Amino acid sequence: ARLAARTILGHVEAFAAVPWFWSDIGDMKLQMVGLTQGGDSHVVLGDLADNKFSIYHYAGSRLLGIESVNRPADHMLGRKMLGAGFSPTPQTVAGGPDSLKAALAAFNEDEPTRATG
Repeated sequence: ARLAARTILGHVEAFAAVPWFWSDIGDMKLQMVGLTQGGDSHVVLGDLADNKFSIYHYAGSRLLGIESVNRPADHMLGRKMLGAGFSPTPQTVAGGPDSLKAALAAFNEDEPTRATG
């Protein structure tokens, strides 16, 4: 809807779908969004021992993708972030889901400024 509205207003942009995947394996829900090849660093949220974690992959300061195990909310937030072209800093990711939601909301509020600016 946002892309359609921007097109009507004369802002021509290409639509870029973000690749994503999910699979249930036993008692684990594996979800991936983005493409993580070429990453050089990562941030882990959650607990590896409890099989509830997400790994945020970066190339420099750019978020490439997220791999989640039993953290579907992280996956959905990742789809929103990557779909919007938002790349949170590793420090923002380390702040957890509330920090990420706030940063994405601020990014989306600033969208008209970026588009015209």
